Amino acid sequence: MAAAKKSTKSKDTRSTSDRLVDAALELAATQRWRDLSIAKIAAHADVPIGEALLNHSSRLNILYAISDRVDVTVMLSLEDDPLDGTTKDMLFDVLMRRFDVMADHRAAMASISADLRRDPLSAACLGKRFLKSMTLSLQAAGVSTESCSGAIRTKVLGAIHLNTFKTWLKDEDQGLSLTMSTLDKDLSWAENFAGKASKVDIGTPEAA
Repeated sequence: MAAAKKSTKSKDTRSTSDRLVDAALELAATQRWRDLSIAKIAAHADVPIGEALLNHSSRLNILYAISDRVDVTVMLSLEDDPLDGTTKDMLFDVLMRRFDVMADHRAAMASISADLRRDPLSAACLGKRFLKSMTLSLQAAGVSTESCSGAIRTKVLGAIHLNTFKTWLKDEDQGLSLTMSTLDKDLSWAENFAGKASKVDIGTPEAA
């Protein structure tokens, strides 16, 4: 009697949340973000709709998860490859690591970004999460984020990141030369501005 064939399909070990996030990014790469629903994302991820809603009840919640994934991946990378150099060097490095993490999902990021411009409420909600990401980036570079000066630094870095993000979306060079040039120029501007207005600086490393 012939032996039963064993299934060659490997078990998906990703968490339900990760499966939904991955599915959302895959769909957004070829479709408009605003056309996606949790039901469509759940179907693509092969996750029951009830289970999907328990993990991510809205597209905004999935965007939070994407943001958290980028933050965590970048922060974990610092354990094996710490930042070094000047404050500008470290901020350049940590922001470029964010683009490296998003590299495989540039089309999805473009779709999401385009639709967020038409959805100010979601953009405002996500903006708060984005500022948290910028706070983490500053802290990773040893820059204080306390007090009003820290809040200003966070917003300045956020503006730099967003401007560089626009370049990154269109940068076809494999080495991301345009992206790096934009980021370097903007950080240099902030550094020069800091010398003229110490109350609005990109910060200096905190004493150990």
